Formats: sequence, structure tokens, C-alpha cells
Amino acid sequence: MSLLQHPVFRRLYTAHIIHIIGNEFTFIAVVGLLNDLSGSGLSFAAGTVFRMLPYVLTSFFSGALVENWDKRRVMIIVNLLRGILVSLFFFITSVTYLWVAFLLLILVNICSAFFQPAMQVAIVSSVEEKDRLAANSLLQGTTSFLIIVCQGVAAILVYLFSYRYNFLLDAGCYLASLFILLRLPQIANASVTKTTAGYLERLQEGFRYISKQKEIGRVIMYQMAERVCGAYYIMLMFYVLTERGEGLYVFGLLDIPLGLGGVMAGILVNRISYRLGEKGVTAVQGWALVAMGCSIVAVFHIKPILGLAVAILFCSFASFGSSILSVTKLQKLADPSYLARVFSIREMATMGSFSVSCLILGYGAEKVGSATVSVWLGVFGVLAGMVWLWSRRRLEKTEADVY
Repeated sequence: MSLLQHPVFRRLYTAHIIHIIGNEFTFIAVVGLLNDLSGSGLSFAAGTVFRMLPYVLTSFFSGALVENWDKRRVMIIVNLLRGILVSLFFFITSVTYLWVAFLLLILVNICSAFFQPAMQVAIVSSVEEKDRLAANSLLQGTTSFLIIVCQGVAAILVYLFSYRYNFLLDAGCYLASLFILLRLPQIANASVTKTTAGYLERLQEGFRYISKQKEIGRVIMYQMAERVCGAYYIMLMFYVLTERGEGLYVFGLLDIPLGLGGVMAGILVNRISYRLGEKGVTAVQGWALVAMGCSIVAVFHIKPILGLAVAILFCSFASFGSSILSVTKLQKLADPSYLARVFSIREMATMGSFSVSCLILGYGAEKVGSATVSVWLGVFGVLAGMVWLWSRRRLEKTEADVY
């Protein structure tokens, strides 16, 4: 692919692949650790909140800080810190140190909040606008493929050995990614000049910019709704491990259809979006939320494992597809001077809604059962999708009347 011929994107892509491999090994290990130490639905939800809330709060200001920093150096330091922190999970063996596990989750995700805006600026700086949808599709498709492969391998390793070794594998992957980024060429950033404005002033400018750019605000609101639906995954942990009493390796194997849905989205979205045009893409986004809502209800009401896997596949395809389209739209809409701030605010909003939803859903699942809560979430997804479609049609009609 021509994209991989570009030295900056090629190294970003390679580093991304390696650390995603490690992430998938660690994810199943964290689930196993929390299940061993507690096993309650609330503990799974708390684990997600302790991952996401620090990410959300740090994202509030990370974009404004990263804007004037060397993006390459930021990504290198973040990967070094994450590698060290992840390795410490290996030594947590008692419920007495559950708080240490949560603390490590907090610190790892504080670091991660600086990586995302730095990488987005690097991608936009190195990839021409016409190629960005293909770049995002490639990144998402590869990530999802790695979920399939790595979760399958991780499930086998967990079944045969211990999940704890996965933490060490992830630490090694972060360090390998770091060494690739060390050779990252200078990132061209001609369109974004450094500003001498203070941090708080830049942060306020970012919020004012989004408030004036109504379309950017709408896309972020849409992604918040998608992330609320995506929080069904926290219930899936409780449902599979506690309500169904399945082994940890079964939960790992169910991530395979999750990854397969992302691969399908990465391939198909890139192919059909140019044919559909802006109106068609908008319609796809709305119907994707509707599909997520219906699939979520199916996930928690279908008893055979195969049927459950198929429902997860459909939900994943809708979720990843909407995410690819939304990220590409934001990259297109945002002024390069505000890009890091836009994406950090977007991360704060979307992951904030995800974190709150995880806590509510985890608590609700433990109190009334996953099946009941899934119906509430499914209805929300369908309504959110229909509201998006209605609002876009209304906006198009208003614009047509003006002209």
C-alpha cells in the first residue's frame, strides 16, 4: 500500500501494531486478575472506570499541552512509562493489594491520554487528506484483526498456563514499540505553528472553537452516544464469567467475533464511503446506532455460544464502522491548529460517557441482571440512532431552505 511507503506513517503503524498486541494480552489478564480478586460485576465496572476516568480527566488538558511539545518524544516517553507500569501487575497476588491494581490502571491511562492526541497530529501531519479514511480504516482493520489473533492466543495461554505472564508480554511490546518510535523521522508540522499562549488560554480556545464549529460538536455528541452503547462490554464480562459461569478462556474467545467485526468494518467502510457521499455516510452512522441497540439485546438473550458470538459480531461491525467514519470526519473538519485540542476534548467526552455508563451498567447488571439492563441499553441505542437521522434530515432541510 502507498500509505506504508511513507516513513512517518509506516513507523507509526508498526509501533501501533506492536503495542496493540500487548494490550490484548493485558486486557484478558486484567479481567482474570479482577475475577480472581473479587469477581463481582461492580469490580469489573470499577476496573473500567479506573481505566477510563483518569483518561477522561487527563484528556481535558493533554491536547493543549501536547500541542507545543515534540510529538515523537511524547509517544516515546509514554510507551516507556506504560511498559514499566504494566509489568508491575505481575506481582499483585492478594485481594489486599486490589487497590494497587486500580492505581496501576489509573497511571497507565493517564499516560495513554497523552499518546492519542500526539498520534492523531502525527497522522494528520504525515497523511494527505484524501488518504486519511484509508489510513484510519487500515489502523482499525489491523487493530481488529489483532484482537482476533491475540485474544485467541491469549485464551489458549490462559487455559494452559497463567494469565499473569500476559502482563510481562505487554511490557515487552511497549518497549519494542518505543524502539521503533526512536527511529521515527521528523514529523512535518508546517501548518501548525507553536503558540506562546498560556495553557489555560489554549484550553479555553479549544472549547470555544468546538462551540462555534457546530458540526464538530454534533460528531462528538454522536460518538458519546456510541460509547454509551459500547459499554455493554462491561456487562458481557459479568454475564459470561458470573451469570453463565464460563471460564476466562471462553471470554477471551468471544473477543474473536469482536475483532472480526472491526476487520469487516475497516474493509467495507473504506470501500463504500466514497460511493455513498456525505448524506449516505450520515445515514450509515444513524443506522449503525440502531443496529448496535438491537444487537446488544440479542447478546444477552441468546443462549447458545455461537449465537452470542454472531450477535457480538454484528454489534462490533456497527460500532467500529461508526467510529472510523466519525474519526475521519473530525480530522477533516478540524483546523490543524486546533487538532490536538479537538481530539483530547473528544476523548474526554466519549470516554467520560463510556466510564459513567460502565459503572451504571455494571451496578445494574449485578442488581437486576444483564438481560434486563441490556433491554434498557438497546432501547437507548435505537432511539439515539433515530434522533441522529431525524436531526440530520432536519438540518439538511434547513440548509436547503436557506439556499
